[in-house]
Amino acid sequence: MEIRGKTAIVTGGAAGIGQAAAVQLARKGAARILIVDVDAEGMAETEARVRAAGAAADTVRLELSDLFAVERWFGSLMARGGCDILFNNAGIVSGAPQFPEADVRGLRRMIDVNLSSLVIATQLAAQAMRVRGGGVIINTVSTVALGTGFSDALYATAKAGVMMFTRCCAPLKADWNVRVAGVLPGLTNTPILRKTGADGDYAPWMAPILAGNAMCQPEDIADAVIDLIEDDTLAGGDWVAVRHIDGRIERQWGHDAV
Repeated sequence: MEIRGKTAIVTGGAAGIGQAAAVQLARKGAARILIVDVDAEGMAETEARVRAAGAAADTVRLELSDLFAVERWFGSLMARGGCDILFNNAGIVSGAPQFPEADVRGLRRMIDVNLSSLVIATQLAAQAMRVRGGGVIINTVSTVALGTGFSDALYATAKAGVMMFTRCCAPLKADWNVRVAGVLPGLTNTPILRKTGADGDYAPWMAPILAGNAMCQPEDIADAVIDLIEDDTLAGGDWVAVRHIDGRIERQWGHDAV
């Protein structure tokens, strides 16, 4: 898809990968970017950077764990003209205490923010895109979805669900001209890492991960998001994993033929 002149929505747009992607979209000529998050200060920073890059910007405070609020906001897209691009980027980690000691509210919030709200947003945005003639939806997964296990069990489980959901959306390209794809960040230098533990610090289980792996920067992931959006030759359900290996950024592609 040609990004110039398009309207985009970026969830989790207050920092990290979401902020980097919003700025990249603006630099690519997007006309308007809606920044969705709960962090007002972070959203204001992203809004300023997007406007400086040449696009109109609006901030939307939306708690993604409130699924009825998600349904209301995304359900009103058609009345507001819809969108061409949706980047379902928002996500959270468990923090402390984790499974199997987390309370039910924490478990439910993990699944609702990382998976349930993404499914609802995709469904309603795709409906609006169909009316407009098509669109592109990018879901942030994680390279943990390709592994055999991860210390944050609920995060890994939710991201594996996002991966399968993305692949199951493949027929939307042929049916509605809505292409759904996934970006799988490897270890990336974003604020979410310091939310893995208690009191805003790294979880102890993060130590060997941080010691044994180089980190991507948010812009590395945003570059992949832009490439996924622009390449209409890709099939629905395709994905790309992005990792920092041996001093360079490497991509691993997954192509799901329909």
